[in-house]
Amino acid sequence: MVKISKAAKRYVKAFFEWTKSEGNLEEAAKDMMQSEQIMTQNPDLVRFLKNPTIGNKQKLDILKKIFGEKWSSATWKLVDLLAAKDRLDILDEIVVRFGQLYKRLLGTVEAELITATPVNDDIQQAFLEKVKEITGQSKVHLLNKVEPEIIGGYILKIGDLRIDDSIRGKLNQIKAQFQRI
Repeated sequence: MVKISKAAKRYVKAFFEWTKSEGNLEEAAKDMMQSEQIMTQNPDLVRFLKNPTIGNKQKLDILKKIFGEKWSSATWKLVDLLAAKDRLDILDEIVVRFGQLYKRLLGTVEAELITATPVNDDIQQAFLEKVKEITGQSKVHLLNKVEPEIIGGYILKIGDLRIDDSIRGKLNQIKAQFQRI
């Protein structure tokens, strides 16, 4: 999951509320979800937007080539504002956070499951049920991520809650205990 900066949260909150009050929320949500998918598939685009040596005009030109007519006028107003404030570097964070807020509005909880190896459908379903139990929500979107460096076990993230039952996590706990001695 992308780390969301305070600045991105402020822009998202304002944009979310504005599009909601203007009746453009669903259209903006469609733009953001499409953008998130494209940015996830093309990490070079995110690196390009975060590169401080590239000017906002070049960044806007690329965004227009990629998204052009796909984005609504409301989304373009946000992007133009970000360019004017020299904040296009947080566009990926804004896109992700907007999607989270929209899903929350619809009653969907986002969770991330990190394992050392891919999980089968039965295990994924068990984690899905556990997230439903923890959150009390019936709609859950569970993102699976494979990170071999956790060695084994799992890390489950639900909003600000982080359950680390990985071997790497346990080894770090043991290391911390030894360092206190």
